Amino acid sequence: MRHADFFLMGPPSRSATHLWRWLSQHRDVFMPARRELGYYALPDLHTDLDMESDPRLSDVTELPEPYFKCFKPAGDRLIGDGSSLYSLVPGAGRRIFKDNPNAKFVFVLENPVTRAVSAHRYNVDLGLEQEPHFDAALQKEPERLANGESPFFGYATGSRYRQMIEPLDILFGPENVLIIIAEEAVQQPLAALNRIRDFLDIGAVEEILPFRARSRQSAVAEVLSRVRSRRRQPEVCSMFQGEMVSEILWMEARTGSPMDLWHAKVQD
Repeated sequence: MRHADFFLMGPPSRSATHLWRWLSQHRDVFMPARRELGYYALPDLHTDLDMESDPRLSDVTELPEPYFKCFKPAGDRLIGDGSSLYSLVPGAGRRIFKDNPNAKFVFVLENPVTRAVSAHRYNVDLGLEQEPHFDAALQKEPERLANGESPFFGYATGSRYRQMIEPLDILFGPENVLIIIAEEAVQQPLAALNRIRDFLDIGAVEEILPFRARSRQSAVAEVLSRVRSRRRQPEVCSMFQGEMVSEILWMEARTGSPMDLWHAKVQD
C-alpha cells in the first residue's frame, strides 16, 4: 500500500487549482481525478456536518481502503493528494505524519485578504453562501463552523497561513514545506515551476504553464465585488485586514522575502 508522496496544500484558490491541473498532466506525477479526498481531515470535521450540503465534500473518503485504492493506477509515478480540506482543519498534518513522516508539502498562497473575498464570492456564485455581504459572513464564520457548516465557509480560517504552515514545519521540517506566492508565480511562472520541479524532483514540462494572469474583465469584477462587500460593517473588514497584516509579517519572516504586493493590497 503506497501513501501519498506529497500534498498540494493551502485553502481553495484559483492558483492552487491551476497547479493541481498542471500536476495532473505531468508525466512523472499521479494525482487522483477526485481532488477533495479529504481522508486525513475527517476526524476534525464536525459530527453534524452534512456532506451533501456542499458538492466539494462529495469526494471525501472516510475509509482507508477506498482512499488508498485511488492511488493504485500510479505505477512508479510520484503520488500527490490535492485536498484543500487539510489546510482548513487543525489535525491533518499529525495524521499524515503518522502514515508518512517523509511527506512533502507544496503551498500556493494568494494575498490573504483578496483570497478570502474571492472565496466568499465564489460560494455566493455557487449558490452555497446565503450571506451576500463578505463582512457579515466574517462575523458569522465562527458560529457557522462550530455548528457544523462546510469548512469551505472558513474565509478567515482559510487565510490564516501561519496556523497551516507552522505545524508542518515542526513535524516535517521547513525544508519539506515549499511556499509559492501566487502573485509572483503569475509574473514569473517558469521560476515558480523550477522551484516546484526541484522540490519534487520531477522532470520539466515547460509547454504547459499553471499560473496565469487574470483577464481585465475578471480583475474589474473582483474590484466591484470588493467594493460591494464593504458597504456594510466596514469595521469588520478593518479588523480582518489588521489580522492579516500579522499573517503577512509572519510570512515574510518564514520565506525571507518581502511581501510588498500583499502589503499594498491590504492597504487598498
